[in-house]
Amino acid sequence: MSTPAPRRTQAERSAQMRQRLMEATLDCLEQEGYAGTTVSRIVDRAQVSRGAPVHHFPSKAALIAAAAEWLIRQLYIQLGQAILELPESDHRLEDIILRCWRKVFGRRENVAMLELMLASRHDPELADMMRNLWTAGYNTIKVAADHYFEPLHPEDNVRHLMTLTQWLLRGMSLDLHLVHDPQIFEHFIVLWTRLLATQLRPRPGVSGPPPRPAQWDTSVTAIHIK
Repeated sequence: MSTPAPRRTQAERSAQMRQRLMEATLDCLEQEGYAGTTVSRIVDRAQVSRGAPVHHFPSKAALIAAAAEWLIRQLYIQLGQAILELPESDHRLEDIILRCWRKVFGRRENVAMLELMLASRHDPELADMMRNLWTAGYNTIKVAADHYFEPLHPEDNVRHLMTLTQWLLRGMSLDLHLVHDPQIFEHFIVLWTRLLATQLRPRPGVSGPPPRPAQWDTSVTAIHIK
């Protein structure tokens, strides 16, 4: 006879419920935009009871904050996975930036982040949350930059160059829905990597995921949401 699966603990059930709500929040942000992301739509998409969000998050703002912070971490994990899949080549810098574009900036998580960033221009509470997340994201990029790249000259700053690269790719992703031929974007990404190649290079033999950022051990947003 088969052994019945062990019952989940209350903590496990609570974590799973939070996960479902955050996933549903990101789905709504991608498909409905920030204005259309209501608690009712999140509940319907998550297929949970009406009281579930209130039990796990004190407000819609707290739910959005938790989803956005989880989103930052998912983008970082996706970055590591995308680079891990790359074979060794003579054009590794170009390969890394192109893979980031294809696997990170074209995904649901990036669309949701763009929705939050744009909406925060007219929502002071959301803007306060996004400022904290922006700082966390900036620090996370620095960790990845130091892990994967090294400068060609002492005066070159790898962290600053990769921050510029992130801004470039994010800005380009705003135009994705307007352009019929995605190869246009890749043309300019290749052009950018040629400029980068005069300042930095991939660290030899480094292909694994970047280290876990220290700030992940505490919530970036929880203490700032009323």
